[in-house]
Amino acid sequence: MGKKSRPELMLLFLFNAVIWMEARLQRTIYFPGLKLTWTEAREYCQNNYIDMFTWDTMNMNLLSTCLVKKKIRNVWIGLHEDPEQDSVWKFINVKTGKGLTGEDVSQSKNWATGQQFKDRCGSYNSFLKKWYSKNCSKRLYFSCYEDNLVLVTENKTCEDALNHCREMTTAIYKYDLLSFRNSSDFSYVRDQIYRATTEEVWTGLQFLGGEWWQSDGKTLDPQEMLPDCPNQWEHCGTMSKYNTANWIIRDCSERRNFICYYKRKKT
Repeated sequence: MGKKSRPELMLLFLFNAVIWMEARLQRTIYFPGLKLTWTEAREYCQNNYIDMFTWDTMNMNLLSTCLVKKKIRNVWIGLHEDPEQDSVWKFINVKTGKGLTGEDVSQSKNWATGQQFKDRCGSYNSFLKKWYSKNCSKRLYFSCYEDNLVLVTENKTCEDALNHCREMTTAIYKYDLLSFRNSSDFSYVRDQIYRATTEEVWTGLQFLGGEWWQSDGKTLDPQEMLPDCPNQWEHCGTMSKYNTANWIIRDCSERRNFICYYKRKKT
């Protein structure tokens, strides 16, 4: 569940100091320090983390900064040519672990000038901040990513879900229902709950004492995103795998899957 002890180069994505203090969703990039083919690199990432680095999961500029400091110029990324459509390039599908997802990016400005696209796998040059097509059998360094989310596919009431998360706490890690601090996190989390067996999952949002609160004791900002006087019993928040609305308000006694997060305890 993301708690690695291997001595690998790691970059924790802390978007700025203020958000770091309250962040619940954290994403981490790992550089295993190995040179593998594109296929081997992806298998390594899937076996040890979530998947290879892609532009829809991480920030390119932070990746570049870390690579340049370590003098790593070229790395494989989760980008390759569609095997069923010549000259169509897409990012890997981190939801299913197979295939491709998203729009064709063959015309993206991120490609290096003059690319001939003779090869089928995508790499990234950290010094030039450009993508390059390379032979998939070439051995390069690569980057993987992981987060601190745990999807639980058991059906529980919101209260029971909250207790379940907290009971997962260990001597090192504290667990809780996921609370949001950054609106940009919604689309990312929505992609991570695709394996849920219920269409919606509980989050740490609850209506208490006339205000909407997160399970970590923080009020929701802004409050106007949610009703001031919700219907009776509809005092708990979910998010959907399919509905793009950030919050959906439900009866807290309903039973559904839920999503927890963990963070290292302070020492």
